Amino acid sequence: MKLVTKHAHALSGNPWFIIIGTISSISAFLWYMYDKALNYPTVLSGIYLFASVSILLVGVIYSIKVRSENYALRKIAETFNEINHIYRDTLREMFGGDDPVTNPVDLLVEEERALRSVCQRVENIFSRVINRDCMVTIKLNVKEDDGRYFTYTYVRSLDNSKRDKPIRRRYEVGTGANTGFDVAIQKRVDSNPSHFYSPDLTKEHGYSNERQHFEKCYRSTIVVPIRGVNKGMEGTDLEFDMIGYLCVDTKSTHRLNDGYHLQMMSSLAVQMYNFMSLMRGRYTVFVE
Repeated sequence: MKLVTKHAHALSGNPWFIIIGTISSISAFLWYMYDKALNYPTVLSGIYLFASVSILLVGVIYSIKVRSENYALRKIAETFNEINHIYRDTLREMFGGDDPVTNPVDLLVEEERALRSVCQRVENIFSRVINRDCMVTIKLNVKEDDGRYFTYTYVRSLDNSKRDKPIRRRYEVGTGANTGFDVAIQKRVDSNPSHFYSPDLTKEHGYSNERQHFEKCYRSTIVVPIRGVNKGMEGTDLEFDMIGYLCVDTKSTHRLNDGYHLQMMSSLAVQMYNFMSLMRGRYTVFVE
């Protein structure tokens, strides 16, 4: 979101903005009617009335927008619950009872099925809060024998997407060829989770993307890493147990934000990391 837009949202969202606008509108109306009754020139009072009503209308429009957003947020609570149920039911089916599934192939099949369902629901969440179509993607990281890292699409919220035709290609990580992936894994000095965010990719200075003509697919995105911290490895190259990325994107600009949208994405990525770690045997539990 642009700096001017952020300040405008902060101002219009201030309760005093509505109060002052209402008082000013009433005062301006009374002044205008007073001048009218005494046959005084109404130029100044008319200008004041127009300005005051304009301010009040801005506040009213913003209030309607906030109400709509709050309604969408209330509706997505049910979707978050569905996501938790998917994880819970899958883990219980795989590992519950006296005969848990141990075949890694079977576990990965169920993992992919569950994550595809989760991506569909995450898309539903963001489509509601931004009121625009979007795409949610999980990408997995791989390390080649020569030490190079790549990431590729694992599942999307839309099956058989035209983005994956004719084939799903791999994208370089850590070489500067894909800014979103490189920035998303960097440690941050502020309190925000690691991420890459752009309200308008076409205006990003120095942005690189190996997908040719990416703007035909998306123009705004949030990318967060799916990873955990390797205890005792802080400050080294092995600090993070990196699985991949969770991405949401849309063709609309300045709809996604780096506030609560980012926090939702980060929390969803943490859930995915724990689920995928269990399904892939990265966690071992010993219970007597």
